[in-house]
Parts: sequence; structure tokens; C-alpha cells
Amino acid sequence: MMEKAVSGSVKSIQELHKRTLEIIECNRKKEEERLETGVIYLSAWREDRHGSPNSFMRSALFAAIQSKDRVYLNKAEVFSQQGVNISYTGQQLNQEDMTVWLALVDLMKKDPLGTECKFTAHEILKYMGLPTGGTQYEQLEMAVRRMAACLVEVETERYIYGKSLIEGFVIDKDTNQYRVKLSRHLIKLFGDSDWTAINWEQRKQLRNKQLCLKLHDYYSSHDKPFSVSLKFLSDLTGSVNKQKADFKRKVKTALEELVKIGFLSSYSIEGDIVKVERSQNSTKSAKTVVKY
Repeated sequence: MMEKAVSGSVKSIQELHKRTLEIIECNRKKEEERLETGVIYLSAWREDRHGSPNSFMRSALFAAIQSKDRVYLNKAEVFSQQGVNISYTGQQLNQEDMTVWLALVDLMKKDPLGTECKFTAHEILKYMGLPTGGTQYEQLEMAVRRMAACLVEVETERYIYGKSLIEGFVIDKDTNQYRVKLSRHLIKLFGDSDWTAINWEQRKQLRNKQLCLKLHDYYSSHDKPFSVSLKFLSDLTGSVNKQKADFKRKVKTALEELVKIGFLSSYSIEGDIVKVERSQNSTKSAKTVVKY
């Protein structure tokens, strides 16, 4: 009797496991079908926030480097926080590109992914809080070109996302109007807990401060940031500064700036370990989703 009972229990467990796998596979196929044929929107975050995948903010994909220090990378492994795997091919991206990326994604969040978003160079530059001179027009065009020409491969727990950041673009040279398209499959990087809404006004206050911008991105993706080493921050920011003491000084200056704008309430650097605490206002309702 005991053997029959054990045998029956094992069989029930095996059947339950089989049924669970069938349900998972069925849901996967439904999701893939929705990605291919359905109408897909990004999450609609608050107007004062701009959303981006955590994998972009917890890695050196958008480095804290000056434009003159960009290099060309060929399927290079990008340093990232544990749990995120990224490889990159193309001209290196920096925080100027990140600002354009955040603006593009925000402009497109009300439209289905895969459709074209239209705007003029003047409109998006004003939107980003930038001057609207000839230099800025050229920098915008180059940022769009870099993100269209690159190949980013992001490996998450479930997916490997391999695409350029911008699927395609058209620029009217007479009117400076842009038509830009983002991939439908980008939604895979915006899972329920896989993205963060960044305080846009704070980011605009940090304009041209590459290290400040990168640290703001990284710490935005953690409500309660854990302590990290200066070596970790050096790798995360893609720093080309080989002088440890100088990098430590620059990190201290950047953290003081983040306190000044109200993003951090405090920080400390003890030896090689950096500890920060976010201000209460910087974490409150950061991920509120708005229904359109």
C-alpha cells in the first residue's frame, strides 16, 4: 500500500510539473504573438520622469566620458552590475547620448512601439533644455546616427535582446524634421521591475557633467543603494582616469553635486568604499504609472 501511495504521489508531481511547463510555454507563445502582431506601448511614467531599462543604467553602456575619448568597440563586453550581461558594437556612447535616448523614449511612450515619432531638431533640443545653435543640431544628428548604427546585446534572465537602439530614422534636411522609430522588441527590457523613471529636471541641472549624470542614473535605479567600491564606480562609468586619487576626488565632487540638487541626502567615502543615501523625495512615487 505504501509503495502504491508513493508511486501515486510521484506521478501526481510529475503531471503537475508537466502541466506547469505547458502553461509557461503557452504563455510564452502568446507573448511572442503579441510582440509580433499586437499594439505595444511602453509604461507611461509621470511627466516629470523619463524611463529607461535598468540594464542601461547599471552598466557602462552610456559611459561618463567626453566625446573626444570615444572609441570604436567590436562586440566588446560592457562592464555591468552582477546579473546584467551586455556586449556592444559601434562607436562608444556617453551621457550626451543617454540624454537623447531618454528624450526619444519619452516622446514615443504615447505611441505604439514600431511607429515613427516625428519632431524637429529645435523641438527636441528645447525639450532637453539645450541651446538650439548649429553645434547642437550637429550633435543631435550624430547621437541619432550612433544609436542607429550600433548593436547592443543585452542578456537578461529570460531574453537576449540584440538590436540597435534606434531601428531607423529619416531627417528632412530642409526642415530639420526627424522621423525616428524604436524597435517593438524593446519592450522586453521594460519588464515590471526592469526599468526606472529618472527625475528629468534633476538630470537637466547636471548638464555637461558626465560623471554626475552617470552616478545619478545608476543610483536612480536603486531605492536603497548598497555600498560599492571606487573600482566598481570607475568600471561602471567607463572612466579613462588612471589616477585613483584623482578619480576619488572627482567622485566626491560629483556626489556633493547630487546632494546639492536634492537627489542624495548624504554620502561617505571610507577608504575605497562609497556609501550613499537617497533623499526621501527622490524615491517617492518615482515609478508611478500614468494611464492615457
